[in-house]
Amino acid sequence: MIDAILSWSNALLFFTVVLAFFVKAITGFGQTLVMGSVFSFVLPNTVITPVDFLLSMPANAFIAWRERRSVTLKTALPFALFSVIGLLPGVYLLRMGSDRLLKAILGLVVVAMAIQVAAGKSGAPVKKRHPAVTVLVGLISGALIGAFGVGALTAVYFKNTTRDKHQFRANTTLVLFLENICRLVIYLTTGILNIQVLTLALALSPAMAIGLLCGTKLDKYIDERKMKMLVVALLIISGSTLFVRSVFFHGGAL
Repeated sequence: MIDAILSWSNALLFFTVVLAFFVKAITGFGQTLVMGSVFSFVLPNTVITPVDFLLSMPANAFIAWRERRSVTLKTALPFALFSVIGLLPGVYLLRMGSDRLLKAILGLVVVAMAIQVAAGKSGAPVKKRHPAVTVLVGLISGALIGAFGVGALTAVYFKNTTRDKHQFRANTTLVLFLENICRLVIYLTTGILNIQVLTLALALSPAMAIGLLCGTKLDKYIDERKMKMLVVALLIISGSTLFVRSVFFHGGAL
């Protein structure tokens, strides 16, 4: 009986990762929402976040390389710099586990920003951001990624500063990949990456590859309007989940 339950649980986790990285291939983010919603029932945040990180690093590299012709370095690199700085307090929160209030506040912020994205017109001119906005959102985004692996604020920033879905994915995944490199060093030196995390990530890596491949194949059928709707939906669900789980539940990954 126990073996059957474990087998069913493993199959569910595998399918969840396939779905998560199917979404990732299309939008450039969102895998943490899908994974965390299921994984949080059986694993603590201190395991979910680094496993998500290990699976996301090659995925971000793949998508950023595939969309490399659409990268705008003058937009991506400054944001990446401040995101990397913000990683340190985020990792501290991950280790300490005192994250409920921060999750609730950031959840509301993400929902508000998603509504802002939804209100924007498709095909509108790319907005120029004040340097202070880049600094602030970059720092908060880095902290959010360091603590929970959630790239929602990064997605919001680039949804408002890119012209199409290719540029959006290119800049978003490039920044996330640069953060991944820094997180690898931080996680190794702080002991967050352990045998349990590495074993689980390795076992789920085929699911990540399957999800990416399927999402890449389907992407050509998704136009800008559908892409925007999917991004907005993911942001609203992500922010709502952050808020609800932090307010009404004592555990959880998102």
